[in-house]
Amino acid sequence: MALSINFAPVSVEGDCEILAGRQKYDKDRLAELRADFRDTHLFRRDGADSMVDIPITPEGSPLGNVQETIDLKRNQQYWPMLLQESLIQLLGRRPMLSQNPLKLLGARVPLIEHANLPDWLQRVSVTEIHTRHISVDGRRIYGLACDVRAKSFITATCDILIDAGMPIVGRYVSVELPAIDPRIMPKRKLVGRVRDIEGDELVLDDHEAGFDRVATKLAFLEPRTETFESCVRKALGREGEPVLEKSRQASQDLVSGPGKLRHITEIVQYIRDKRPAAAPGSHFVVHPLLGSSARLFPARELIEKPSLLFDPSGSRKDDWAERGLKTHGPYDEKVFAPKSLKIAIVCQSQLEGRVDEFIAKFLDGMPKVMQEGKNFARYGDGFIKRFRLNKPTVHYFLADGTSDEAYAKASREALDRARDGGFEWDLAIVQIEEEFKSLADGSNPYYTTKSIFLRRNVPVQSVRLETMSFPDSELVFSMNHLSLATYAKLGGTPWLLAASQTVAHELVIGLGSSASSESRLGPQTRHVGITTVFSSDGSYLLSDRTAAVAYGEYPGELRKTLKRTIETVRADDNWRSTDKVRLVFHSFKPFKDSEIEAIDALTGDLGLGNVTAAYLHIAPDHPFVVFDHSQKGLPARGGWKGVLGPARQLHLRLSEYESLVVFAGASELKQATDGMPRPALIKLHPKSTFKDMMYLSRQAFAFSAHSWRMLSPEPFPITIRYSDLIAQRLAGLASVKDWDPDAVTFGAIGHKPWFL
Repeated sequence: MALSINFAPVSVEGDCEILAGRQKYDKDRLAELRADFRDTHLFRRDGADSMVDIPITPEGSPLGNVQETIDLKRNQQYWPMLLQESLIQLLGRRPMLSQNPLKLLGARVPLIEHANLPDWLQRVSVTEIHTRHISVDGRRIYGLACDVRAKSFITATCDILIDAGMPIVGRYVSVELPAIDPRIMPKRKLVGRVRDIEGDELVLDDHEAGFDRVATKLAFLEPRTETFESCVRKALGREGEPVLEKSRQASQDLVSGPGKLRHITEIVQYIRDKRPAAAPGSHFVVHPLLGSSARLFPARELIEKPSLLFDPSGSRKDDWAERGLKTHGPYDEKVFAPKSLKIAIVCQSQLEGRVDEFIAKFLDGMPKVMQEGKNFARYGDGFIKRFRLNKPTVHYFLADGTSDEAYAKASREALDRARDGGFEWDLAIVQIEEEFKSLADGSNPYYTTKSIFLRRNVPVQSVRLETMSFPDSELVFSMNHLSLATYAKLGGTPWLLAASQTVAHELVIGLGSSASSESRLGPQTRHVGITTVFSSDGSYLLSDRTAAVAYGEYPGELRKTLKRTIETVRADDNWRSTDKVRLVFHSFKPFKDSEIEAIDALTGDLGLGNVTAAYLHIAPDHPFVVFDHSQKGLPARGGWKGVLGPARQLHLRLSEYESLVVFAGASELKQATDGMPRPALIKLHPKSTFKDMMYLSRQAFAFSAHSWRMLSPEPFPITIRYSDLIAQRLAGLASVKDWDPDAVTFGAIGHKPWFL
């Protein structure tokens, strides 16, 4: 496996001894110095009580009342700020979007061109340069992490756009903010959506406070892709679409493996040739991108696929979930009840026939649909046979239209039928449409129907009309995922994830979040979901109760969930106070010191005397890209997907506290236009008392294979993914009239993965 990473190490050459100034640290004074001496000095807080200034011009002298000589070769902590400033001086002729990280508009050929295209419609490359460090064998290596992407701009104010006949009404607009740094392009603030045009003013709705109106000469149209492309079509008429298609292909080059690698290599080579200054008399040496044959390349491994258990004895195992289910059946086959399900189907009346055909395929399977090139049916068994169930009782309840009221009426008819018949529904399957996603949550039939059934402890499985319309050759894949999620929502256990045999009792707690709003600029409701799994008898079990609360309440709810889980598991597994206990937290955000201190206090109050904890931030957004030069691509719609993309299971150890893990790699991409798969960055909080990043990274990867939502691997561990889903679903349900969050918090449905 020939790998490279978009990280170019740097070193320093020349006269590396510089005279610097030092003075007592003061926050306001530091800000003043940076503003007054931006062109001649760099400043850095150095420790708790002092700050250092370094002259960056030959004629400059230290400003601090204490002067000292610093050897840059030995004091590498000053390199990032010196390197960043040097790059600004070197590349600052290009317009800059931001300084940290450095984002510059590309100097190459524009990504959209036409003789009649107005110059205020632009699509260009944006180069991002981050100053970062990695650690190899305990040695800190500083360098540049480079990336490139496409960005669209509409630079004309709205008065010019109106004169040109551009579509303005219904679009969002921004205003420019005063420039803080003259070297940086002015920032824009989104202020509202255009409802009407009155003279030289725009009348806005869904607006920020104080922006019910804005002058056309002060407003800028938001350059979202659909808005930008609408303006291009308006400007070029019939020629617009061919120009846009060519532009999309040019932009695609920046996200594809070969194109991205080529651009990044060119950026690094350009900087390398320019020998950026470090300080007067010295300069940085920028080395080529790190390749796996280099001595400084991070330690790497392909994480072994985790074993899935399909029976309590552990004798039935597989590392492929689909094959394991077909061969062995679900983990809880002998104890799952009821075997004969009562299922309510809610669908639009005009679609009853199509839905009926779909439900038959779902329940009984599609044995005649063979996988191309192989002699087996991907969904030949069907839901009933796969999960060892009896033939269910199915009733249809028809919605007279697509409104939330029509769906609500049909759902209540289903509940009335159950009440009158003296039974309860085990499951509701609801036909929805992709278009429902564009509706506000409070009027979305998906959330309306879900809220009605969940209040009566009935799990809901929705199916999009668009999915039902797939050709059978594609539908079988969706059926696989659908059947798995449905069984889990019923309270079934498809499989368990085998845990490593350890002395310590282990709990893994995941935090995810989601925000919802009735409008883009309206008040947001943010929820945090909490998922807990624990090891028992060598396997990982999902806690029988999920939690989701408003963002401001999550620290308290996290402590309550942790306390409840520890007390329950300790009683069930007969923990002693001296037993070794390990707590692992996966979070959507970095942990605060105060949160860690509160958790430490809780474990002390519970009488756990031998506890270690790992606090992990699993971050999808970071500057690192990994290339696998042995990956030639896989056939897919539109060409070849994943060229140069890293494989799932790859793990790179960047430092004692950071790892890159590829949860979804080149094989998991759906089409050629999906671009490069990116690893997730796993960051361990320094206050963690369990620090084995190899163990923690492997464990996080294993949890990405433990999803009961889909048979293919998840792009994140279920601890994060499930928590995100809990928060997302709860945020949507909160907008529905008469929704009662206690239905999930205290109802029986809260003890099942209702959110899948």
